[in-house]
Amino acid sequence: MKIIEIKGEYGHPFINRLVKNYKHYRKSARRTDTDCFRIYDRDIPEFPLTADYYAGKFLFQYYSKVPDEEVPGEITVIVSEGLKAVFGISDDDIFWKVRKKRALLEQYEKMSESRDYFTGKENGMSFFINLKDYIDTGIFLDHRPARETAATMSGGKTVLNLYSYTGSFSVYCAKAGAESTLSVDMSNTYTEWAAENMKLNGFDLKDHQFIREDCMKFLDRAAKERLKFDMIIIDPPTISRSKKMDEMFDVNKDHPELIRRSAKLLKGGRGLIFFSTNSRKFKMDEQLVSDFEIQDISSRTIPDGFRDKKIHKVYLIKPNTKEIRNEERS
Repeated sequence: MKIIEIKGEYGHPFINRLVKNYKHYRKSARRTDTDCFRIYDRDIPEFPLTADYYAGKFLFQYYSKVPDEEVPGEITVIVSEGLKAVFGISDDDIFWKVRKKRALLEQYEKMSESRDYFTGKENGMSFFINLKDYIDTGIFLDHRPARETAATMSGGKTVLNLYSYTGSFSVYCAKAGAESTLSVDMSNTYTEWAAENMKLNGFDLKDHQFIREDCMKFLDRAAKERLKFDMIIIDPPTISRSKKMDEMFDVNKDHPELIRRSAKLLKGGRGLIFFSTNSRKFKMDEQLVSDFEIQDISSRTIPDGFRDKKIHKVYLIKPNTKEIRNEERS
């Protein structure tokens, strides 16, 4: 595991904050064989950034309040000069992105074609990371406790992972002893990336399979084919639109249908749906709350280093007795 050792000193208060946070979080990282973690989350108003550490590299994301704003030059100079002095790294190890309000789905578009992948570790598992080509990196650091929680529930189970992205939930479940995993995502890129992550960790793709398909269409097909699973993980994008879809997906509007269709694939109408969303406007549908046993575990799934305690919401969803009876009759 690559954890950078500090080589010098630098006097700027912001760099001092980064160094202090880095020292704090790397202690637990070393204990858990992890080298990807957040070290700064917009603590100082003059530095509206997040800073994430990925196996010896630093990713800074600047939160813009003005359209088309770029990272101020004085900030990049302070950060780059400070990090090079303190950590003994080069400019090639420092990455910048601007987070701003974007048009629908712009955040999913490719930024470049570098294909500059490297491996990072989380709880002893390896994942391919790319800090250049996409807005996101290949692993959502805020979901680490969510992945850990889902894994503890997956041992010996057949697991369906919908909107699987790069397959980190599936890798966690495979390591935890899941009997099998099936990961479904509409993106060719992410489906291939997920399969590579699974192979990287030494798992057989015969037991851990990947399908490129619109998840709503997959649910319809799976129901017709009577596919069944013990556990279903659902971590959808807030909004998704693609030529491969019949219509736009909006988690705030479409989650009731998504959850109901998924519940039909649970074995014997029993089992567990592990549902997660990053939508800040999300509110679980009231009828779902009546028809299912739903537990909000969001507060247990926010990792150290993240100041925003509402960065995502996580629910455990189980069919209640009424739903189980309906499923058994069908």
